[in-house]
Amino acid sequence: MELYVPTTQLKEVSGVLAKEGVTYEVTDKTFSLAVQGKEAYEVTEIMAKLLEIEVPALYEDDPRSLRAYLLPSKKKIILTDIDGNLDRMVEPPPGWER
Repeated sequence: MELYVPTTQLKEVSGVLAKEGVTYEVTDKTFSLAVQGKEAYEVTEIMAKLLEIEVPALYEDDPRSLRAYLLPSKKKIILTDIDGNLDRMVEPPPGWER
């Protein structure tokens, strides 16, 4: 998967992927993103081997289209927008199993 992480969160996300034993590579590709009403910020591309899963119903009410990737421990899910931009890392809802 291609994951675009704000440069300010790169260390945190890389640390989680490393701790989980995920095969990943931080590429040298960086981009500037501008979100309406906010300042532009820089993102860095990470290539990672993660299992894409169905977005848990708890997060489906989000007005944006989301994609979900389960970490090997099954204790965290990475949510991205449809383009691979990091939205957030969350714990799976209680009783959710895949």
